[in-house]
Amino acid sequence: MATQSSVIESTVPQAQDEWTRQSCGFYSCPKCKQDLEPAYDGFSCRVCATTYPILRGIPDFILVNLEESRNRSLRVVGKNDSRPPLDFMASVYETWIYPYVCNLYGGWHSTSLERLAHDIAEIVGSRDGLILDVACGPGTYGRRIASESKTVLGIDICMSMLRQGVQYVEKGHIPNVYFARATVEALPFRDGLFDAAICAGSLNHFSDTVLALREIGRTMKAGAPLAVMCFARINSGLMKYKWILDGAERGGGHIDTVADLERYVAKADFEDFRPRVYGSVLVFSARKSRQSISVNAQRRPLL
Repeated sequence: MATQSSVIESTVPQAQDEWTRQSCGFYSCPKCKQDLEPAYDGFSCRVCATTYPILRGIPDFILVNLEESRNRSLRVVGKNDSRPPLDFMASVYETWIYPYVCNLYGGWHSTSLERLAHDIAEIVGSRDGLILDVACGPGTYGRRIASESKTVLGIDICMSMLRQGVQYVEKGHIPNVYFARATVEALPFRDGLFDAAICAGSLNHFSDTVLALREIGRTMKAGAPLAVMCFARINSGLMKYKWILDGAERGGGHIDTVADLERYVAKADFEDFRPRVYGSVLVFSARKSRQSISVNAQRRPLL
């Protein structure tokens, strides 16, 4: 007679297999954008003959060593990911780090995570469907938007952040939030999948802003809203000081003017750019052009 523990152990793999089969409905190969098939402990692409593992419930679509990337931010994450210091940083990211950053760069009490989350949710609106959360961290914004009618698919390069996000989702019993490890330059989703997209806090780290926005736009439906939070060169907050800007660039980032960002958004085939300013913190909305033709964005390898 089977014991209760053996029954539980036998049903866990079945549930994981069922989740993998369902996930094939929205994940695609980040290389060729073709459909994926369930494989042992992961996904398989027949076209590329590539298998992507699932690590503790999180699909991993990055098969290269980030420590060898030309992007300094990727190298830093690649070197420290899943180690105690970065695990700890992920655990206090929303409670300590975010309030500090908002006050330091935005200006004292100029904004807050609650204010920014409200703005992002307002841009996404009441529409149902699939929401892309790019560079999601522990699901900081996606968790606050997800519902029974909104499914959020978050991607990030940092497994420490993603695992923290899974803990938050499980502890809070938050429905319809899924995480995967992937880069913004090679999103593991097919064309025109998403009803809205979020990119909050990482646009300044992408090596090529237009390329990143184009790849995000490729996965969005025509007319779908984009909600972005980033830092900008504004004559207020810390970003008005040259030594701060120079330090950001030495660290592998870049701080753009609002006019530059509007130009990048248009180049990436978005329209209706609308900014909101909080010191040096910028929230802006845009929409995927309704006249756009769904084609795969040209990519310049960054890894």
